[in-house]
Amino acid sequence: MQAEKWQKDLDVYRDINTTFIIEGNVHDLQPWIYEDEETCEPVSLSQYLHRYLDEVGYDPIVFYNRIDGFTNPYASEMPATFYRNVSTDEKSSRSICSATDSIRKAMSNSIRPTAVIFDLANTIAGSPDNLSDEEIEHFTKLMLASRTPTQALSMRDKKPLTNLLFLIVEKVNDIPAWFYLNNPYVRTLTISRPEKEVRQAVVSARLDSLEEASSLSPTERKQAEGEFVSLTDGMTLVELFGIFSLCRQKKYSVRQIKDAVKMFRYGETESQWDKLDEERVKNTKSFLSKRVKGQEHAVDKAASVLSRACLGMTGIQGGSSSRPKGVLFFAGPTGTGKTELAKTIAEFIFGDDSFVTRFDMSEYQQPHSDQKLLGAPPGYVGYSDGGQLTNAIKAKPFCVLLFDEIDKAHPSILDKFLQILEDGRITDSAGETMYFSEALIIFTSNIGVVGTDPDSGEHFQTVTPDMSYDEIEARLLGIIKDYFKYTIQRPELLNRIGDNFVVFDFIREDAAAEILDMKLEAIAKNLEHEKGIRLIVGDEYRAYLLDKALSDLSNGGRGIGNMIETNLINPLSDILIAEKWTAGSTIEIKSPTANGEDLLEYEIRPASE
Repeated sequence: MQAEKWQKDLDVYRDINTTFIIEGNVHDLQPWIYEDEETCEPVSLSQYLHRYLDEVGYDPIVFYNRIDGFTNPYASEMPATFYRNVSTDEKSSRSICSATDSIRKAMSNSIRPTAVIFDLANTIAGSPDNLSDEEIEHFTKLMLASRTPTQALSMRDKKPLTNLLFLIVEKVNDIPAWFYLNNPYVRTLTISRPEKEVRQAVVSARLDSLEEASSLSPTERKQAEGEFVSLTDGMTLVELFGIFSLCRQKKYSVRQIKDAVKMFRYGETESQWDKLDEERVKNTKSFLSKRVKGQEHAVDKAASVLSRACLGMTGIQGGSSSRPKGVLFFAGPTGTGKTELAKTIAEFIFGDDSFVTRFDMSEYQQPHSDQKLLGAPPGYVGYSDGGQLTNAIKAKPFCVLLFDEIDKAHPSILDKFLQILEDGRITDSAGETMYFSEALIIFTSNIGVVGTDPDSGEHFQTVTPDMSYDEIEARLLGIIKDYFKYTIQRPELLNRIGDNFVVFDFIREDAAAEILDMKLEAIAKNLEHEKGIRLIVGDEYRAYLLDKALSDLSNGGRGIGNMIETNLINPLSDILIAEKWTAGSTIEIKSPTANGEDLLEYEIRPASE
């Protein structure tokens, strides 16, 4: 088993640098590797550093924090050698002022090789960008200590060892930049989340603690370990142990690892994805076609991706099993049903189109708009509010996430989607990890529909209704791919989306009639539900509305909806205000008036008829 990068770097630079800033996954357990046995023991970072430094030959090894002062939790008492150059007052004081004086003296001693670990070093200052005079003095003392490399002979083997100072922080910018920039004696070590090999060793050593583990065959055990390791990709070792604890608490067997991980992440195990039976999945296309009209090609493609997601085939090529259930990119003219298909997909999976969480990406055009999605950094306005995206996925992890008009967002926002699409997780500004493995992600865009002449600046249609669908698809896909590759230079995002681009056609005349009838049916149903009124739209008036719809299809289904609002809903509202009616009444819209004084001719029949 190989050591992690930060551990290798510490080994390499231990005799070169005097000060190490350790950042990243510092609160997690760290793997102490037994090379002979090819195993590891998870220990705290402080315990790891003590073992490592003790093996090398450092003595004394001391720890400091603002609450406990100087301690050594791994020895029966504090090393007396550390206090030889420290005054009595400094021994009893826990203040940073006295501590930095003691650290500076210890770092300059040439009697015994000394290592000082300053835990929670970020507590030295409230804000590294706005230090008080006193805080500047603390860091200055530590900086002077770092710039005075001093060696002492190890009592164990008489080898010279450089006195070392470790500053443990959550992120390196908790320390003022002038402390470590251009200081060749300071090195930053970043602890990442545990790699697959480490998680594999931990899972393998503890799998027998789960129920039914003893009944597994060697092949089944290997599969169970592999599933556990795959599902915990990106988790800390503390979280990994938390899952084992949850298994014991909830009595999950080794065959229920997936449920345990789901419970740990989301607080529940029941997913609507798991309820989709084979028969329903087979009928995906017909279900989607009920609400989305005139988009046979788009529905076909979306149904294929959705079926794959329902079967859990997203990570079948060997990627992370924590990836989102699926990703779709809807492109095409406005008003052609992109948002409607997203809602229909949500209804298909979850039984309710309210499971669509929509983000209008035109609201994220500024460079720092990512703070709106993930939350403002600590100390900034809005930090306590969290991010809009992270709050949404925390509240509703089983959902369809719709990012509308993704091309309107600032390009830096798109970088945030790389990790989500690849690993199915992201960390918010508060350091909490959010998981997207139970979400379906949909992007929409009108990229390529309208072009701009580089000379005149005039806009023009790059695709038109007189083109065939194949021509429209080929042209839009070419423009979209060039946009990602060359305009915003984000080919990685293009690769994450893969072949899941769905191009929508213009609304054609036959589809317009279907959309009109569907909207009229919805209006009649809602009117009966809300007011108890039965609405009948006569053939003559339907033909009138259809003629209106066909006269301008440039805005697609949305345009048809606007036309219906103007020519039916608004005058219908006037009728309901002006006329007497009761629940159970019938209103029949017969025809448009010939004289133009009224918008339509109608008849109201009371409930008794």
